[in-house]
Amino acid sequence: MNDVQTDQMSVSKRSRSAPKYWVLIKGKLYARLQYRGDDGKYQVKYKPIGDKRSAKRVVEEMRRELETHGEETLQSDKVTFANLAEDYQKVRLVAAQYANGVKIAGLRSLKSQQSQLKVLVDYFGSRTIRSLKPSDIEKYKHKRLNETTKRGGLRKIASVNRELALLRTMFNFAIQNGWLIQNPFEKATGIISTSAEVERDRILSFDEERLLLAECTGRRSHLQALLICALDTAMRHGEILKMRWQDVSLETGEIYIPQTNTKTEESRTVGITPRLRQKLELLWKASPKDKTMLVFGITDNVKHAFKSACDEAGIKDFRFHDCRHTATTRMIASGSPHTEVMKITGHTQLKTFLRYLNITPETARAVASRLNEYLAERQISVSCISNALN
Repeated sequence: MNDVQTDQMSVSKRSRSAPKYWVLIKGKLYARLQYRGDDGKYQVKYKPIGDKRSAKRVVEEMRRELETHGEETLQSDKVTFANLAEDYQKVRLVAAQYANGVKIAGLRSLKSQQSQLKVLVDYFGSRTIRSLKPSDIEKYKHKRLNETTKRGGLRKIASVNRELALLRTMFNFAIQNGWLIQNPFEKATGIISTSAEVERDRILSFDEERLLLAECTGRRSHLQALLICALDTAMRHGEILKMRWQDVSLETGEIYIPQTNTKTEESRTVGITPRLRQKLELLWKASPKDKTMLVFGITDNVKHAFKSACDEAGIKDFRFHDCRHTATTRMIASGSPHTEVMKITGHTQLKTFLRYLNITPETARAVASRLNEYLAERQISVSCISNALN
């Protein structure tokens, strides 16, 4: 064996025993990890580095990531937020699917989340998901809160919170699919500040109700029955519009709301007041008598007609959903127990239910009156005891 052959064997042994952790590609340094993939074939993973000394450390980090989280996570460092959004939309933002009247997949309402997703993609789209930090989320929140809406006002914290909640859910989706190791929200404590949300407490007074119903005539006559239904049952806007004649029993005075129509996916029954019964009887009389048809025959929202009626009635800052607040408050004020009202309104959490319960001036005075009676009784009792002791 000559000297040349000996040198070649020595170099070959050194190459096998001392792997090269770095490689130069087009003038740039990369750490290099070679491993056997899930398909049994050898794969190579490159990661940019600043100098050769850090190559071994970076390779060892990649190896630990491979062993702990698998090949999918190791290769996901190029997944952009736009890529994530595309997959999330295909898998999660799909129309609801039902089996035996029970929702088994998808969402009943897609429009709001699709709008939120578009805003998120516009901001984060080109960034890789593994490069996003808590500070990036905070910057996004700050930017959104300081933007002017189409109506000219600042964006509400509640709207931004819904966007952030979707963002957090998408990061969890990425973790489930092996594209992300940790959710950036885990280190962004308190970034979704629901306590800062301004809760609406607008309810309709009886005088305002009279003025509003008076405007629901002629081309807006369809609104009158809708409003009475909302004000007397506390049903949600969507539940009312989806109500079919097969769900209405004028004989027993009940409306059945199937779980496919409710927000909480739990069916419930609400009662029919005499004035609502009168409106429903007129609607049934004028209908084709088809039990499968919609009661109000409206497939779109009534936002514009409702706003016009409020404007002409001189009623400010009142939304259709505030009818639910109003109905809940009236039910409690009438003396009905909280537990019964919660069953009627479909609330499952007391905390959420209390957001819909507003104290009217009449309620406040009634509470003060009952307190005064209690204090007077206590003072009489104390005086009697004091006199007996003397």
